[in-house]
Amino acid sequence: MQSYDLNSLLNPDIPNINPVNTVIKGDCVEVMNTMEPNSINLVFTSPPYNTGGGGKCKGFYLNYKDNLTPGEYYNLLNFSLKRMLRVCDGLIFINLNYMNRNKKPLYHFIANNTEYLKEHIIWKKDVLQPPMGNILAKRYEHIFVFSKNPTIEINNFRTNKAKGFERIFGSWISNLIELPADDTEYSDIHKACFPTSLPGVFISIYSKLNDIILDPFCGVGSTLLAARQRGRRYIGIDIEAEYCKISRQRLSQGQLFKEM
Repeated sequence: MQSYDLNSLLNPDIPNINPVNTVIKGDCVEVMNTMEPNSINLVFTSPPYNTGGGGKCKGFYLNYKDNLTPGEYYNLLNFSLKRMLRVCDGLIFINLNYMNRNKKPLYHFIANNTEYLKEHIIWKKDVLQPPMGNILAKRYEHIFVFSKNPTIEINNFRTNKAKGFERIFGSWISNLIELPADDTEYSDIHKACFPTSLPGVFISIYSKLNDIILDPFCGVGSTLLAARQRGRRYIGIDIEAEYCKISRQRLSQGQLFKEM
């Protein structure tokens, strides 16, 4: 696990770059530290869950072992959020699930970043995820919404942001999204793959054409594909070379977007 130095992260000595419409292999904290501040319009991502990398969770990812200590996992979440806040002038959506090994650092991370926490959304899935350890089976996951902008618009009573998405939010945009986890094409390669429709909903509502969408834990590229399909630019980062390769392959295919 990379050990991060806060002083060097806050005072980078390398030039700021923004390689749009690319997938970058590397440590996302280090890569984001090279990017131009306030140059990203929206982030949608899902960091590793710290499953432990053994038993039922063995091979959850390809080469990444996903077995950090509580302190290391807290640092991963905290430092990556701080870098996202540095580069993003809009909303940051972080999809996470709690498990036996990550509960304490996860809620510690949330408690220490309430200054930036704007909303907490529940993603209700149609599938029942078998329990990994001595916990209840999961029918939902968390989406935590952050921003450094204290006045950023989440909702507007004059404009119904749920228009066109009523069947997943209800008659008004809400903190419960009902969306099936039906993207199974890459689930054998990436066990934590979410459907492109999940980031697609928030990209559609909270960004505009030609905006830059970032996923610093891009996996097999679902967020990037959702961004491209909606006429946005994108930047993806992942530490796993094979995931970067798959992301680039998916983005090279001329897939059409189907309205929900």
